[in-house]
Amino acid sequence: MTAVPKPEPAPPFFIVGCVRSGTTMLRDALRLHPNLACPEETSFLRWGEAPGTDNFNRMLGTNPVLKHHRELDGITEDEFRAMLAACTSRGDLYRRYMALFIERRKPGARRWFDKTPQNVYGALLAATTIERSRFVHIVRDPRNVAASLRIGKVVKVGHLNGAIAYWTEAVQIMNGLKKAYPGRVLEIRYEDFVADPQAGLRALLDWLGESYDPAWFASVDTRLVDHAQEGVLTPAELEQVVQGCRRGMRRHGYLPPHES
Repeated sequence: MTAVPKPEPAPPFFIVGCVRSGTTMLRDALRLHPNLACPEETSFLRWGEAPGTDNFNRMLGTNPVLKHHRELDGITEDEFRAMLAACTSRGDLYRRYMALFIERRKPGARRWFDKTPQNVYGALLAATTIERSRFVHIVRDPRNVAASLRIGKVVKVGHLNGAIAYWTEAVQIMNGLKKAYPGRVLEIRYEDFVADPQAGLRALLDWLGESYDPAWFASVDTRLVDHAQEGVLTPAELEQVVQGCRRGMRRHGYLPPHES
């Protein structure tokens, strides 16, 4: 009797983008889906040190924020050290971590995803080492991002050059990844998502090949936060953001295509 082959598991996906662009909001909504599991931020792709090196192990193993994230995920430090010692690549580390996380925190889930904004810097590594992985890039008007970073409730970047670089680098990386892997990158505008989260979730889940039930997301409540209009940045600073981010702003519809 011929054995029936098991269906291939759905590939994982990554929510990435510039910090303060709505990645947490999107993660929290998708966590309500019964088939999807996402831990706290991992930062596995964030830093340019190779797995198996002392620097890689030190950056991930000693960071107090990441240690707290692992505690929330239900993974002990002894277990994580064992993963670091055994992993052969970042993809291998993800597979080990996510398997244990799902077992501990959401055993009914069959697909994992990761939300770490700064993992955008390792998106190409994820695309090449985690087969068929997909990427959800959420983009927010950089004027609002810069104002939010100036306020600094979660991440504080007072200098505009830093805020501009955060935004432009994320946009440039994901634009390149989208060209390299057509069909594996979905871009969502923060402003569109908060205006109609149910429509945004329906479209995203359809792209992922996952089922959609509006009842799962009945508790999702979004509102547009417009820090750029709160006087956090001066008119001159807002113009500096526009000048620094102009190309990406045009691409994502925050400026008319041919504005000078």
